[in-house]
Amino acid sequence: MVEKLCTHYGEKICEYEGDTYYAFPEVEKLSHNGVEAELRNLGFGYRAKFIQKSAAQIVEWGGVAWFNSLQDMKYKDAKVELMKLHGIGPKVADCICLMSLNHLEALPVDTHVYQIAAQNYLPHLRGKKNVTEKMYTEIGDHFRSLYGDLAGWAHTVLFCADLKKFQQTDADNEIGKPKKKRKKL
Repeated sequence: MVEKLCTHYGEKICEYEGDTYYAFPEVEKLSHNGVEAELRNLGFGYRAKFIQKSAAQIVEWGGVAWFNSLQDMKYKDAKVELMKLHGIGPKVADCICLMSLNHLEALPVDTHVYQIAAQNYLPHLRGKKNVTEKMYTEIGDHFRSLYGDLAGWAHTVLFCADLKKFQQTDADNEIGKPKKKRKKL
């Protein structure tokens, strides 16, 4: 998806060994009304609306300057601001805080991080079907109590260390299951 965004909306950077490379698009290019339909045609599905509307909000709030100002905020304040964007929930806000805003204590909790936490740190969470808001907060707070301001990167190391196990588990779960056919819209 990132490659499609860059190819269709980014500026050409260079050609190298027969491949053309594009920059990530300026937020303004993603904010126009027709972008949602174009993104749907490119296979972005439900994300198309979120991308276009969030880009429009960012432009309205000051563009790159607004986004950069989030680095100077406390982590929790930056997360709250990001969650005001259309389609941005706690996990995506934490991903942005950790990977783009230098808030290294941000801890994105997905199903794999939940499994790590339940298995190794918070056994009372084992067996839950969904990660609730309360559990999400508990897992993040627990990692921050252990790893402080670097909790987000500690979580990343733990996630990567278990990635092969998760991939094997996912593959094992698919063995013997009939393949589902996707309906095209």
